[in-house]
Amino acid sequence: MSEIDFSNTRLLIADSGKQNRVEIRNILFHEGFRDITDTDDYKFVREQVAENNVDLLIVDHEFPKGDVCKLIREIRHDEIGDNPFIVVITLAFDPEKEDIMRIIDSGSDDVMLKPISAGSVVKRIKFFATERKKFVVTSDYIGPTRRSSHRPGTVEIPEIDVPNPVKITAVDGREMSNVQDEVKLSTRVLKDQKVERQAYQITYLVERIMPLYFDGKAVMDVTEDLDELKAATVKINGMLKDTKYGYIGELCETLMTIVDIISLDYNEPDEQSLKLLPELSQSIVAALQASDDEAEIAHMISNSVQQRTN
Repeated sequence: MSEIDFSNTRLLIADSGKQNRVEIRNILFHEGFRDITDTDDYKFVREQVAENNVDLLIVDHEFPKGDVCKLIREIRHDEIGDNPFIVVITLAFDPEKEDIMRIIDSGSDDVMLKPISAGSVVKRIKFFATERKKFVVTSDYIGPTRRSSHRPGTVEIPEIDVPNPVKITAVDGREMSNVQDEVKLSTRVLKDQKVERQAYQITYLVERIMPLYFDGKAVMDVTEDLDELKAATVKINGMLKDTKYGYIGELCETLMTIVDIISLDYNEPDEQSLKLLPELSQSIVAALQASDDEAEIAHMISNSVQQRTN
């Protein structure tokens, strides 16, 4: 294994307790970290992330005046800063099960229980320098894979190798400023995966809605299901910008129109509109997989549907 040199790894320790910050700083200074910043200011943490000054973030999940899990989600979804791949270790003292799940769902690389020992934190950081997990993307999650194997009967989600700032700076000996092209390329891959996962989510929602109709009539209140489908379609439409799937926008717009038509009389909607739900959702997935003349194919499908609803 290559020698690990943490001297150029930019570390930010964010904890409301000064003693905790001092202890972690001393432990990691002893391990060779030199670019260390610590703070009890949530706003400062956001600023440092936004300005791309962080490779490794060690943060207490109960940070005052801010939602740490929300911040981690924003990092992973490329909503703050220009690097969704910051290594994040979240600290928690006597957490409830719900706290642990929320941290995991945020996309944090790890959860460590406080008080932490010198050996445990060093061991985890060295692990992330060499053995960090691949990322996965679902309709609502981006972050390290949590599964040890694929579950039968579910869509197999690809695992993605992403830039690892700790490995890049501490093992490869490179500056993050010199690998921005790698970061941007991997970020685009994540965005494309988000679109694909959201398309499958739309198909799932449609498949859940259709059995709720019998002989063209709703057997129960489906307003919440239709609202969820509309929201999912709006979400994917907003994701299409800056991805290779921009041409799918017409299909999404058409699906939103059909959902609106059905919602006007969800109990006994227009029969043709109801039949178009699975057709459109499947067309969106099919358009994702098209290889030639994708924009024209999507336009033709959308135009055909619009003609049939006029």
